[in-house]
Amino acid sequence: MPYGVSLLALRREFRAEAGISLNPLQGVAAQATIDILLARQQRELWDAYHWQHLHMFVDVVLGAAQSIYSYPAQMSFDQLDRVYVATSSNASWKQLTYGIPATAIPPSGIPPRGTPARWSHWITVSAAGVTNPIGQLAIHPAPNVDGMLMRLEGQAPLNELVADTDTCLLDSKLIVLFAAAEYMAIQKAEAAAMKLTKAQNYLRRLLQNENANKRGNVNMAGSYRYGVDPDRSRAVPYMDYIPS
Repeated sequence: MPYGVSLLALRREFRAEAGISLNPLQGVAAQATIDILLARQQRELWDAYHWQHLHMFVDVVLGAAQSIYSYPAQMSFDQLDRVYVATSSNASWKQLTYGIPATAIPPSGIPPRGTPARWSHWITVSAAGVTNPIGQLAIHPAPNVDGMLMRLEGQAPLNELVADTDTCLLDSKLIVLFAAAEYMAIQKAEAAAMKLTKAQNYLRRLLQNENANKRGNVNMAGSYRYGVDPDRSRAVPYMDYIPS
């Protein structure tokens, strides 16, 4: 599979698929638009599926009474799929539930201690009202002893496509076909639908070969990427059902 293809080569393939002249001197003004389309298509495909060749995990040693941790450089929040905790190097991994209710934090602000059971993205806002979008990872309860381990499971970080020498993490043909289909639809080209069908068929075949599946996403009804919340025992009116 053509992974690791440079942006320069992706741009050339895109021109061929979209019916644009391969002469780099023609359509120079559209180059920035093409690059943005290619980069966005890779990001959307990276976020939509579990790609087995990008699967990874990072282990973090926990400290007693410490409930807030910075994300490792190799595993940011948008990469995460699951979080586990083991009480020692010989213990079994236990998956944590996503979401820490506000009522779980005592009025003192000091989290209780024990074996962590939940985790959440911990956002911070400055006194001036400026939100830090990076945030940190919070676990609850805080570990009661040193030496517990936390495992963050997800996908390898996505490489940006900005410079000509930047390379793609996903199949280059897949990225180019979807980007070309979108570009041709904007241009109202008759072959746009055919190109989209070709891209979708190639995606299905690639997912089968990789044994990949979709990543779940947060939605307003309360389902999210990180599993079902066991504390949510009742359906939400107007989201899960329409009251009679």
